[in-house]
This record gives sequence, structure tokens and C-alpha cells, in this order.
Amino acid sequence: MNSITPKKILFVSAVLTILSCCTTTNNSRIIDFYGDDNPNDVSKKLLRSISASSQTKDFHLIYFNDDTNKTNIFLEGARTSFFFQKSLEKNRREISFKKIILEDLCKEVTNSNSYKIIIFSTVPDLSNANCLNNYDSNLLLVYLEEKKDAFNSNYISFNDQNFFEGLVFNDLFANEDYLFITQNINEIEKLIFTLKGREIKYNPDNFLLIEDSRNFEDEIASAFDLKNSDKRKNDLQNTINQNLKFISRSREDISKVILSSSSDIANRIIPAFKYNLLFDLEIYNLPNHYDVWKETSSISDLEGTYGLEFPILVNRINLGNENFFSYSPELKINYSLGFDLINFINRGNNYFGLLGEYYYSKNQIKIQPINVSFEEGNLIQSLN
Repeated sequence: MNSITPKKILFVSAVLTILSCCTTTNNSRIIDFYGDDNPNDVSKKLLRSISASSQTKDFHLIYFNDDTNKTNIFLEGARTSFFFQKSLEKNRREISFKKIILEDLCKEVTNSNSYKIIIFSTVPDLSNANCLNNYDSNLLLVYLEEKKDAFNSNYISFNDQNFFEGLVFNDLFANEDYLFITQNINEIEKLIFTLKGREIKYNPDNFLLIEDSRNFEDEIASAFDLKNSDKRKNDLQNTINQNLKFISRSREDISKVILSSSSDIANRIIPAFKYNLLFDLEIYNLPNHYDVWKETSSISDLEGTYGLEFPILVNRINLGNENFFSYSPELKINYSLGFDLINFINRGNNYFGLLGEYYYSKNQIKIQPINVSFEEGNLIQSLN
């Protein structure tokens, strides 16, 4: 009778590991995943995490009429994620989509035995949706706009993500020497809420709500009490064979700027600081300030700045969607949220997806993007 020795066990394990690796690397979806011939640590971690999120559930996605196309893009991401997993391993799990009216929501929730994802593209009036108060671990509410109603169900609200919580721990707001610039008053409210929660002092002059202006140079000049913008512009244009004359800025109390905008706006605001000769400021950007997929994005415009960003906006990877590159950054984010949630539900906390690291905080799903900086003409990414 042949005995099974530890040496034989190790040999068999090694063979199985090799065969498994060969199977994975021969998969066309894996081979074509990287849009860059030299993938970085972030894109490598993306592939590892996505590939490891094996399908364990049937999904039933419930949605409503949406004129903004946000829902369709989200569903497209979810569908791609599901079939990406199908291409990696054989399984009999299913995904279904159903468009309903709001009045039929509770009936649909109670009838389905699959894991249910309900997508709201606008802030709905759910005052009569009592079924959502009954906690169900197989139910997730997705708010593509800000969350309005409080239920016991698990939920994710993208616009309610508070990226200031981590920044407070980095002492970015430790002193009142910053200016927070945004086009969204809700972002100011989130920052104030976070500062109060940490008992950190702030001054109303630390916040600037900007208009959707075509002239950010004047917006910045006004915020820093600067005068004679035309003269400074002429000085800059005539610097050839001349010494550049720096004009001291009026607000010496500000040493850093935290900017929350979009990639289109960030690429215009940052040069506005340089135009006003505000070169000595630290500039920190919140997510959605740089989109590597768009030809209008420029690394040089963001030179010397740093901040948070979503992995998908700074890494060209192949998701099998030919139209992805043409989406606006906001639609790329919606698509990525749909893609990520399918995998996150399967894998759980610490799933690293297209938008960053996912984890539960009570019954809310939160996202932690990666750190990026722009130095010497290069984009530098680092994992948290």
C-alpha cells in the first residue's frame, strides 16, 4: 500500500498551482486587461482584486426611469463586471435587470430571492417604502445622487462620500491656514461637519464657493485680495530677457489650498494660481481632478499638486468596453461604481476596485481612493 508522504503532497500542490497559473494567464480577459505594457502597482492590485472576487450570488438589479443616463451607465458597469467573472470561471450564477415604477418597489423587493440592488438616479420620495426598514443582508440601496431617506438597509451614496475624514487625520486642517475651494456647497457642509466632529477650529474665510465662471483668474485674485491682474499678466508675457517681478500676496494667512471640482475645472483653476503668481501655495485636489483618458487633461497644468484620485481615472485598463474612453469623468465613475459593487458584494471588505478600497462602516459602503501627485512632468500613484 502506497503511503502519501509530505514530499508527494508538496509536489502535487506545486503542479496544481502551476496549472492554475497557466489557466489564468491564458485567459484573454486577463492578458488584455492592462492598457499599458508596463502596469504599475495600482493596476496590478486592481487585476488581483477583481480576479479574486469569484461569483457567489445571483443578482437582481431593480431600477426606475432615468432621463440622465446615469442608471444605464451604472447597469452597464454591473453587467460588464458579472460577465468578466463569467469569463474567468465557469459558474451558474445569474444576473437580471428589471425596470419598475416606484409604487411597485416593495412588491419587487419581497418577491425576489436573489441579492437585490436598487438603483436611484435621483433623490426619491420613499416615505411609503416601509419594506426598506426591515434589514435584509441581501439588499443594497444605491443612490447615484445624494441620500435622502434613512433606512436600516445597507446603502451606498456616492455623493455622500466624505473624503475629508482621512484628510483630518493627515493634519491638513490642523491649522487655519487653508482655503477650501468648491462649486458644491454640500462639500463645504461635509467639511464643516467633519471638523466639528474632531473639534477642530475653522474660520468662515477658509471656505470659497466659486461660480461656474469662465474667468478663474479673477476668482482667484478676488479670493486673495489681489489687484492689478492685467499688470501681472503683462509681466508674465514679457519675461523673456527680463526678471520676473513677484508681487507679494495680500493673504499671508493662507499656505495651502484644497480644491474640490472636476477634471475640466481643475485644469483651469490650477493655472489661475500661477497666473496670479501664487507659486508658494500647497495645492491639494480631491477626487475627479484628472482623467488620463481625456486628451484635454494635462499633467503640466497640475504640476506640483497632489491629492486623492480614483484609480480608473489615472489608469488605462481594458474593461472590454470600446466606448468607455469617450465617457465624461462623471459617467466613468458611475460605470465603475456598478462594476465595483458586483465584485465588492462577492468579496467584502478591503476589495480594491476601479474607485479604490471598499469597506462597510455600519450599514454604509465607503470608498477610499488612492494618493497621486504630479512631479517633474510625471503622474505618481501610491497605494494607501
